[in-house]
Amino acid sequence: MKNLTMYFQRRIKPWESVIMAVLLVFCMGFNVAEAGNVIYGGTIMKVLPGTKLISVENFVIKNSASLDNSGLVILKKSLINENTVPNSLGNGTVECSGALTQSVDGLNVFQNLVVNNTAGVTAGGSTRVNGTLNMTTGMITLGANNLLLGPSAMIAGTPSVAVMIVASGAGELRKEFPSGFTGSFTFPVGDNTNAPEYSPVTLTFTSGTFGVDNYTGVSLVNDKYPDPNITGNYLNRYWTISQSGITSFICNATFQYVPADVTGTEGQLSCSKVNPLPWITFSLTNTVSHLLSATGIVAFSSFTGVKSDIPPVNQELQNITLASGVTNCYDAEQHLTVAGNGTSFIVENGGFVTLIAGNMISMLPGTMVSAGGYLHGYITESGNFCSTPVLPIAANHPDGAGESLDVAHPVQNQWIKIYPNPTADFVILEISQNENTDNIKVTMYNMLGKIILQQVLSGEVKHQLSLSGQPTGIYMLQVKADGRSEIAKIVKK
Repeated sequence: MKNLTMYFQRRIKPWESVIMAVLLVFCMGFNVAEAGNVIYGGTIMKVLPGTKLISVENFVIKNSASLDNSGLVILKKSLINENTVPNSLGNGTVECSGALTQSVDGLNVFQNLVVNNTAGVTAGGSTRVNGTLNMTTGMITLGANNLLLGPSAMIAGTPSVAVMIVASGAGELRKEFPSGFTGSFTFPVGDNTNAPEYSPVTLTFTSGTFGVDNYTGVSLVNDKYPDPNITGNYLNRYWTISQSGITSFICNATFQYVPADVTGTEGQLSCSKVNPLPWITFSLTNTVSHLLSATGIVAFSSFTGVKSDIPPVNQELQNITLASGVTNCYDAEQHLTVAGNGTSFIVENGGFVTLIAGNMISMLPGTMVSAGGYLHGYITESGNFCSTPVLPIAANHPDGAGESLDVAHPVQNQWIKIYPNPTADFVILEISQNENTDNIKVTMYNMLGKIILQQVLSGEVKHQLSLSGQPTGIYMLQVKADGRSEIAKIVKK
């Protein structure tokens, strides 16, 4: 095997530069027909530390040839590596800084890779980076190929809509983690389907066993998750996370999307793992930062933001907290499972949630409703779910049961009506004509439990109650008469 060492030092004389350039062209097999720089089979080309090599044409590494780079190799055009097995390019740095789109073809193993090309770089084969991937300018488009970052690898630069890894094909951005890893890693991925959109994923592992050659991979699609039953409110984007060699893990995840991804009402969306079934639903989206989040993931798959008008057959609710002022409805055609297996479902003081199922609601350990919170769960007999709720949503509270508004029970014999609901200003309270309308006590609470209205009615079948001056949100109306009490939810829009 021939060993060829090339030196390009900064202090050489002009005439020495010419000679060295001629030797480089000769030894690398450059000719006009190939219009490239070639390392032929059986040859090792070395670039020593402190040496800079600039290739202004395609840089070709023939099968059984290799580049041993300990310096800096700057590529102005494409890298074509014809080796049939992963081929290390040394412990130095390779920089792609051409004026046109460059391709990195073959099975290349870089120590450090710099992308500094506004026209971008296309992966023409599976690529590995063990040191630093420096994303200065431009995108890396994976297509059907994978980009693997080794256990010590890191990403430098400032990823953005113009500086990201396009992982919307069959290929994945993959990260290998060291044994015993805990912490976070951000996958700077996005798509360039119609227009560039940056939608990174951050994974935070709190525990797990990371085997040899493990990895977690991320890809995405700029489209609705392909379930025909998803209608109403959803993202035109979903992410797929894969893993290999990682067991017994617990992971938290965030998924960034852009407002243009939203169909329907953004505030209705929750982060859901939609594959495999059943759906596992996590927190409501953050509509300010346009961020989905999921806590306590123990298995990876496809994630998106969704609140479909057609409920899933079965749905599990995990690690969800409904804080003060937050209201939501969850449903399932058959079975709705709340918490369990070490997960939680918490309704805090001032939070409001409705649970609707066609067959069964299972509230497992981890389900908690704080004083001042409101949880209403029922089995629908009409086939109406969250998208077509029956209004008003109310509950019976016998006087002897106290004044708590924490957990409601289904209405048995409703004797009041509240309309219009939702409302922008006022509601009509209508008492059944079969009831004694003397001494009707009416109290309205906001979701912090504060009384905002209190009246005693006498002889009135209908009475108008004003919400003028009150902020939008959820209000609870308690009506007492003849030893009976009902509580109804009013939504001010």
